[in-house]
Amino acid sequence: MSVGLLYNGSLDPFLDACSGAIDHISVIPERSWIDNGRRSRPRFTALEDEEHALEALAARYPLVAHGIGLSIASAQEFDVAHLEELARWHRRLEFRWISEHLSAFRVATRASPDHHAGLALPLAWDEELLELLTPRVGRAQETLGCQLLLENGVVYTPVPDCELSEARFLNELCRRSGCALLLDLHNLYVNSVNLGFEPGEFLDELDLGNVQEIHIAGGSYLDDFYLDSHAGASPQAVWDLLARVRPRSPNLRGLTFEFHESYYPTLGVEGIRSEVQRARQAWDGAQEEVACRSRSSSTLSRT
Repeated sequence: MSVGLLYNGSLDPFLDACSGAIDHISVIPERSWIDNGRRSRPRFTALEDEEHALEALAARYPLVAHGIGLSIASAQEFDVAHLEELARWHRRLEFRWISEHLSAFRVATRASPDHHAGLALPLAWDEELLELLTPRVGRAQETLGCQLLLENGVVYTPVPDCELSEARFLNELCRRSGCALLLDLHNLYVNSVNLGFEPGEFLDELDLGNVQEIHIAGGSYLDDFYLDSHAGASPQAVWDLLARVRPRSPNLRGLTFEFHESYYPTLGVEGIRSEVQRARQAWDGAQEEVACRSRSSSTLSRT
């Protein structure tokens, strides 16, 4: 059993007050270095403050890595140097597991082979993409020395007439490459709201034996779109999905709550504590309280 949080700087008051509340910290490795570009030497420069922060976290908690920069489904040349940099940090910090987004956001332009599109581009769930991804996942797992978990994404502009459903595509990718899944239930909920489908049908088609980590989070509306903004507490619909998935996921290793640091004032220590406690109860059904250091609620909320 492992319940954790995706780290951001606003979490420090919570970790000081409720150090025993969580089992792991999920960290974004790319926040710890500067990528100077494929043509630069050196390619990567470590950020000293972030480096020290990771070391301090590793001394307190098991760490898991949640990558955001690999763009594994982009059409241009696979960025092996980025992968090797992640592997160096893995050897140093001994991540319990490593996940990445099943996404494409890098596009080639005249100015740069790695122009960032600003959001994840929609993917066609077809044989061509499977043939692109399978050797890349194999290369990633060989370089990292561990299984890679890939996360289902948010889709605002789906590709019509795909050969496979997303769930069938994920099943086949795991079968061919040996990767596992990070099932982001909020991403699934976002897609179901915006695209108008029943998320339970996705879960029924997905092989939940491949799921090793689950993410939960909150979102917000912008006009008629529901966004994966990590805006505070998880909606009830996400908890309902978790209740459906948890008993059917025999290889699940971790459950991680994500929120963006800008929403810390709306959550505070008690709000984060409530999410973590509910996650733990969803995991094992126990009604145990999350142990916090002895402080009044009013003091914690002002921290």
